[in-house]
Amino acid sequence: MKCRAMQALHLLALEPISETTADRNSYGFRPQRSTADAGAQCFTSLALKASAEWVLEADIQGCFDQISHDWMIANIPTDKAVLKKWLKAGFVYQNERFPH
Repeated sequence: MKCRAMQALHLLALEPISETTADRNSYGFRPQRSTADAGAQCFTSLALKASAEWVLEADIQGCFDQISHDWMIANIPTDKAVLKKWLKAGFVYQNERFPH
């Protein structure tokens, strides 16, 4: 319970930062954004005569497995000791713990 509470506190602190610095046309895993919002943006972006001809969408399996922990520690404005612990924590799936 304490871990969940700490995660929620860090989310409350970091989310406003990430939302102000993120790509304004990014819709995946973003609060208050939906596929309908993404579709509307595509229509708006493609409706002009001089618009791009292509829209690229990607769901890259394993993408988060390759993010540099050193980069995250250097660039994410949060408690570095807590972040390092989270990055090494592993995960639990169907009541089984998978170490990092």
